[in-house]
Amino acid sequence: MPRPPAKAQAIASVLAARIIEGELEPGSWLPSERELAGEFAADRSTVRRAVRMLADQGLAVVHPGTGTQVRPTGPVRRTASDITRQVGRWRGFHVSASNEGREPFTHTTVEEVTADATLARWLAVPVGTPLLQRARVQGTVGEPPVQTATTWVIMDVVERLPVLRRVDTGPGGLYSRLEELGYRLLFEETVTCRLPRPDECEVLQISADQPVLTLWRRGYDADGRIVEVTHRVVVGDRHELVYRYGSGG
Repeated sequence: MPRPPAKAQAIASVLAARIIEGELEPGSWLPSERELAGEFAADRSTVRRAVRMLADQGLAVVHPGTGTQVRPTGPVRRTASDITRQVGRWRGFHVSASNEGREPFTHTTVEEVTADATLARWLAVPVGTPLLQRARVQGTVGEPPVQTATTWVIMDVVERLPVLRRVDTGPGGLYSRLEELGYRLLFEETVTCRLPRPDECEVLQISADQPVLTLWRRGYDADGRIVEVTHRVVVGDRHELVYRYGSGG
């Protein structure tokens, strides 16, 4: 039977939920240590540890001698249309962040790799198939990174679009270049949740017990062929995912 969470972690989880769900609004102040200690029947040192956890997660800012403030900016809000349409030079994360008046950043590396068993399954190709990998760390200036996003593209597409080997692929990025070649992609996204790996903790600046969302997105061409796959690891409380559905059959 799993051990119950430590008292400080339990308090931090409750407060984090209040922040993420909007009960505690961006820029507002948390109750005092004394008030939180009374609410949760805990000593003030335990409350202090819980608050520090919130700060480590990027949800709050501790002002010594003053109190603790909910981080003035909330999570970046992403909708499906941010991927499917180009706004100015950008798609995807940059559009989501810019829509909220925040300054996005992306650090990109590009290299050739071969498909391991996991990539072979997602791309429906044999193990060992050559691929182009575009790995990105993304966030907003002045804040910890929000996500890593790694895309793998099959090589016959890369041969038709050698610009994909560059860090900067031009306005609209990969998907705009594919559209210029006549591709009209259908996207399929799978979302799960897990604890981060050590390397992800370092890159995303999170603790080992802070869950992350993992998203696998496949891009299909008009013939149903998978031409690219993107894997995103998202700090859940830094990125809000919004999906819109119709009721038709």
